[in-house]
Amino acid sequence: MKLRNFLPLLLAVAGAWHLPAGAVIVEDLFSVELPVADQTTALRLESFSQAFRQVVVKVSGSDDALNSPAFERPIERSARYVKQFRYISREQSEDEDLEASRLYLRIDFDQQLIESLLREHNFPVWGRERPSSLLVISYDVNENIKLVADDSTPDLVEALDRAASVHAVPVLFPLMDLADISLVKISDIVSRQYDNIYTMAKRYAPDALLVGQIIGRSGEGWQGDWEVRFADQIFKWKHRASSKQDVIDQVIRHLARILALEYALEDHRRVEQSLLLSVSALDGIDKLIKVQKYLQSLNAVDSVRVAMVNRDVVTYRLKLRNDPEDLQRLIEFGEVLEQEDFPQLRTQGEEQIILNYSFIDRGVAN
Repeated sequence: MKLRNFLPLLLAVAGAWHLPAGAVIVEDLFSVELPVADQTTALRLESFSQAFRQVVVKVSGSDDALNSPAFERPIERSARYVKQFRYISREQSEDEDLEASRLYLRIDFDQQLIESLLREHNFPVWGRERPSSLLVISYDVNENIKLVADDSTPDLVEALDRAASVHAVPVLFPLMDLADISLVKISDIVSRQYDNIYTMAKRYAPDALLVGQIIGRSGEGWQGDWEVRFADQIFKWKHRASSKQDVIDQVIRHLARILALEYALEDHRRVEQSLLLSVSALDGIDKLIKVQKYLQSLNAVDSVRVAMVNRDVVTYRLKLRNDPEDLQRLIEFGEVLEQEDFPQLRTQGEEQIILNYSFIDRGVAN
């Protein structure tokens, strides 16, 4: 029987330690690839349902929507949310005890339909630009303790990576090379000596820091003891389980939920207002288009159009789904625009908020 001791604790910390922002663009949020035995219609529809569940978890940050009665019918009729699909045959590696090739089904879902479904039922929508998390973990099995890293615990790193990919959460692991070893020891993680951990973590420039222990004892099961720090917040919890895999799945699932609370936008905050956003240093049509695409990709933004071009300053008119503060927070989180001064309020004619930014030429995809 699975035992749980789930004790979440959120503490607001004034003046807490900050790491440099290292947001990651997560691709294929609306695509899933699954192994399949054949190309029959029945198996394809079953795969659609399985993939739909995975996409909803990735986009919303949790499985809350899937547990809602409102999603029972969409799960049953997941095919209507599919944009396209195709079968792929891939060769297997020699060490795999499988046939020479294996069949996969790649399913691409309609982004607009999925996001509209989530918003319609007041579930958050989490965009492609996501915080990176550094995982600093000790692995203690019957008092044989290791630091989790590629060299020392490759299987554990792979299991954590797989769980993170399910939730589309970018994660990093310390290299634990000579530079890291000189800064942090296992005892620092166990006793939570954050001065040393912070010094080591700055090397990786994550947005969030997860520190914890995976503990296994013969005849007693497994436990995770966790602490996540980011954006002036601390979250602590413990989790007991009968298997190591359950501890791994739970920590990544809860990490995704915590980050989504901060960075995903919920539809009940919808305001449907517009504002003007002025961007300087756009000396070329290519940069104008890049910034327009970037703004359109932010979940707080419903639509973007160019309102005025004056030399290298372009003013965009944005229709928002959420508060202007949400838009500012998302832009600050990224590495594309830098705020020049405080928001202005134009009172001539229709009252209009004006935001002023400069293009810093980092983090924009073509």
